[in-house]
Amino acid sequence: MNKRSEIQARPRVTARGVIGALMSLRAAIIGGVCFFLAAWKLNIVRGWIYFGMALVGALAGAIIMITCTPGLAHERAKAKEGTKTWDKILLLIYFILGLIVMPVVAGLDVGKFCWTLLPAYFVVIGIAVYVFAFALTLWAMLSNPFFESTVRIQKDRDQKVISTGPYRFVRHPGYVGMLIGSLHLPFVIGSIYALIPAGVMIILAITRTYLEDKTLQEELNGYKEYAAKVKYRLFPGIW
Repeated sequence: MNKRSEIQARPRVTARGVIGALMSLRAAIIGGVCFFLAAWKLNIVRGWIYFGMALVGALAGAIIMITCTPGLAHERAKAKEGTKTWDKILLLIYFILGLIVMPVVAGLDVGKFCWTLLPAYFVVIGIAVYVFAFALTLWAMLSNPFFESTVRIQKDRDQKVISTGPYRFVRHPGYVGMLIGSLHLPFVIGSIYALIPAGVMIILAITRTYLEDKTLQEELNGYKEYAAKVKYRLFPGIW
């Protein structure tokens, strides 16, 4: 393949892809609005630290996706046939908890009623958790061209098993990022009560991991062999 045809074969940046890549940015804005409305005050430094970090991270992630994987960004933004019904339900609950319930609970907790407040050093822990979860999830996305937002067998894209990048160590590194990432808002903002919806989100992510792994083993060629080599779904030596 000559250089010209290689360039033509590369996925192009599309408007749909840009919109898809910016989904996290919209989510951060929605979460911030819900938090400050529930808190009914704006002078919450830890709230601004968290949502400022979330906005910067979402924008950086969008730029990296559009630049490095425009084809995947386009695919993640499209409504897909074949998505499992259970996945639609789990995702709906997960996003309601993450985008609305957890920020509202945190806002009521540390803002309006001042029920609890974790020590200031949890801000540093929360930022570290966010950076690790962000980096791991991004690594998984850049390594896996089939990293769509819903669970389905991508027959239209000739889906194949991916065993490079973080997939060498666990079978679902993206979910590891989701699990760990569920904790950064309660830690940075300092809300103990926000750990309740975060805990439910973790349970949902583990459930989704189990069901997706089961689907892949039953329906994706080569996945059983991959699972025999990479034995753990999420955490090496544990599960």
